[in-house]
Amino acid sequence: MRIVRFGAYLAVASAVPAIEGSIAGLLFALAGMVVTAIVGNFVLGIRAHSVVIGLGPRVAEWRTIRRTVVVRAFPLFISVEARRRTIGIAAGAVIAALSVLVSYEAALGGAAAVLSMALVRRRQEETPGVLQVVELVQAGELDAAERLVHQLTVANPQARRVRASRVLVLEARGRYAEALALAIGMSEADGQEAAAALATVAGLTGAAIEAGQLDAQQGLPVAARAVNEAVELGKPSYMLDGVRALIALLAGDPQLAVRLARASCKNNDGSLGRADDLATLARAYMAAGDNSKARETLAKAERLVPWWPRVALTRSRLDLAQA
Repeated sequence: MRIVRFGAYLAVASAVPAIEGSIAGLLFALAGMVVTAIVGNFVLGIRAHSVVIGLGPRVAEWRTIRRTVVVRAFPLFISVEARRRTIGIAAGAVIAALSVLVSYEAALGGAAAVLSMALVRRRQEETPGVLQVVELVQAGELDAAERLVHQLTVANPQARRVRASRVLVLEARGRYAEALALAIGMSEADGQEAAAALATVAGLTGAAIEAGQLDAQQGLPVAARAVNEAVELGKPSYMLDGVRALIALLAGDPQLAVRLARASCKNNDGSLGRADDLATLARAYMAAGDNSKARETLAKAERLVPWWPRVALTRSRLDLAQA
């Protein structure tokens, strides 16, 4: 997931009126951002599947099969996500939007949201159909997603977003070894794209070990190295807590796995990623001997994506443990 921040640019644009700012100005700027982002996402048909408002603890969320809106405790940031790419509006931009004129404040906040949505739209137009694959996977329509990925691959086999969509569909099928081979090939890119690919390699390696498709002695060092290299290339460390939790679990440290998985669940708002983290957390509770918390946690994952392979696998293992 890539984050692009617009705070510096908007701060310059509104520096003078910000001098005479007010708390009311901040609130109206926030309101303009929130309303514009939600309207753009749900009413105007901008194909973003996740809008997150704020930072800190999650206080409310609304989910449909293809859309998610999450509100967090400190509404100083808005992010719009499409195909693991997030366009963000930072707190600095909002604070800089303070102005004497209420209408100007709301308009500036709205303009920031429009800018982020426009960039999401431009990215989608660069590779048509990719976001539709994500939506089909989220809805559990894997046959349709696989057909679309095949069409996209025939049309543009070397496009990174098309290849990433193939990885997602293979992962959704539980074909981790195949997805891993493709993701390793994508890690030869530069910068943030390489970091994202390496994070995917680490997660798929862990899933392949868990599913018995890869030997743990061979796979765990690969996963750990991929995590370290992703961080070195700029991947925020906290975004890898879920992968680290799975590695810790497979390495026999359920207490560390619980701590990392809980942290990742707090930060992960996407349905697929959050369900995957909850599956890891449930398995960590099982390994720690707390099947009651494991059942409670797995129920949350099943409310999101009950068919996701790691969720289903955890359910079968939990049921077997109770038998």
